[in-house]
Amino acid sequence: MKTKLISTQQANLIIYFAGWGTPASVVSHLALPNGYDLLICYDYQDLDFPTFDFSRYQTVRLVAWSMGVWVAEKVLPEINLASATAINGTPFPKHDEWGIPLQIFNGTLQTLNTENRLKFERRICGDKQLLNAYLALPEQRSLAEIHHELEVLNTAIEANLVTPKLHWTNVIIGEKDRIFSAQNQLAFWQDKNVRMTQMPKGEHYLWQHFSEWEQLWQS
Repeated sequence: MKTKLISTQQANLIIYFAGWGTPASVVSHLALPNGYDLLICYDYQDLDFPTFDFSRYQTVRLVAWSMGVWVAEKVLPEINLASATAINGTPFPKHDEWGIPLQIFNGTLQTLNTENRLKFERRICGDKQLLNAYLALPEQRSLAEIHHELEVLNTAIEANLVTPKLHWTNVIIGEKDRIFSAQNQLAFWQDKNVRMTQMPKGEHYLWQHFSEWEQLWQS
């Protein structure tokens, strides 16, 4: 995977795991709290988490979106987390009851081309204005990259190598999510000890509703 560290040698850290196929710039508009560095993890064409010294940070917070929830479960080493926020995702991304139904997931993988990618991005965003804003973000990923990324993710998910181990403290669910349905998200999280925020107008892509990282564990 690729990582991007935004650091001014602060005492605390936010780790962000991106959704499949998305650029790091998705979260570039979010204001960092005072005293925090930011580590962005994205582009999962391999699932090797780089060596990183977490010990120098007093507080570490996790934020993961969509497929990033599963990736965090798989690759994050055992560290103490002050909070862990899952946004429109679960630790079971390919699952008929708790994630993306198998038929839809497999269909996306098998038919991914330029046209179907755009259809997928329309479903993520929900409306044309937001779609245009998303497509205008810098560092957009190539079709070949995201196709290979999805193949790698699918292979690893199919291997059933992940048993949820992280203590998620906050869950944010877009009730209009057409990727991870709100129904499936709720089915997984409802009996977990998490603080749940449901957004009635929230699509799968709901970053436009936030301007600061702190909102993601305080909402």
